[in-house]
Amino acid sequence: MRKLVKIIALMTALLLTACASGEDIYYGSWPAEDVYLTQTVKHTCTLIACTMMLRNCACQRDVSYAGVTDAAVRSLGWSTEYGLSHSFVVEGMEVACSDEIRRVADKKQYLIDCLKKCPGGVVIYDTGAPHAIWLFGYDQGGDIFWCADTIVSRGGHEMPLVATSIRGETQQDKIDTIDKIWYVANREYRS
Repeated sequence: MRKLVKIIALMTALLLTACASGEDIYYGSWPAEDVYLTQTVKHTCTLIACTMMLRNCACQRDVSYAGVTDAAVRSLGWSTEYGLSHSFVVEGMEVACSDEIRRVADKKQYLIDCLKKCPGGVVIYDTGAPHAIWLFGYDQGGDIFWCADTIVSRGGHEMPLVATSIRGETQQDKIDTIDKIWYVANREYRS
């Protein structure tokens, strides 16, 4: 019996040591290379960022994203007068918009919570610029948000939020400018 107690105590100590070692925790996803897009037409950053988000969401759910193109998103969720709609459906994915981030005290934690709920990512938007990018991951160990910009000179691949064209010098400066997000509202859908 004493041997069993010692073994349990040793295993508990090892488990606590592993937990206390500060292992990196990552929320979100790492997109496939062909998910990334850049805008070819000015003032379509929300459209392109949303298209990347939807392609990644489909990919994360092992659903074909061949039908998720900027043309498809444009036809279902875009207005030349107002830009990206606040709600629409593409390939069974319900896109919704929220400005709740404007009213939260800790925008950084809000974005982390969004990635926990929506591992395919969210579109983050700074209406003051205006500019939108696709945020798809957060590495807690390095305190880095990962995203993709839509501007040709910066886009087409993953990058830290601090390297994007969102206004601000630091990651926190950029987070502070975010005042709207788009996300996939339905977690389960059919293609």
